[in-house]
Amino acid sequence: MTQHAVAYLSTAVAGLTPADLDRLLVDARAHNRMEGVTGVLLHDGRRFFQYFEGPEAGVARIYERIRASRMHVALEELQHGPVERLYFSQWHMGCSRAEGSVLQALSSRQWRQEARYLREDVADAGEAPGLHELLAFWERQQAQETAG
Repeated sequence: MTQHAVAYLSTAVAGLTPADLDRLLVDARAHNRMEGVTGVLLHDGRRFFQYFEGPEAGVARIYERIRASRMHVALEELQHGPVERLYFSQWHMGCSRAEGSVLQALSSRQWRQEARYLREDVADAGEAPGLHELLAFWERQQAQETAG
């Protein structure tokens, strides 16, 4: 079975609350689980970066839901196509934002641990440009949080 992945950037709509993010995570996890899709969602307070992966048909259905979402605008696709391996096989949807709720804090803690291993895994993963962009987005987010 061919595995596919999508990576994109988008702009969060104004006024998005921590409760909105919780609903988004709960909904994403449920739908992703049904479709066999895994991934991570990073949110820096203004923009989203999402990388998700799984069977081609499941990825297509999830991506259709994402494109129809009213929680973001200006979606910019960075990667969309087959991949050699899955990187988030245990994550139905992780999140990097630790503000506002227990769910987000737990997801963020899990992501921080995963990011360390992911750096090592993708150092030579030329076939996964979305993963390189994901880590770059994460590093910028960390630099902003440290500076702010």
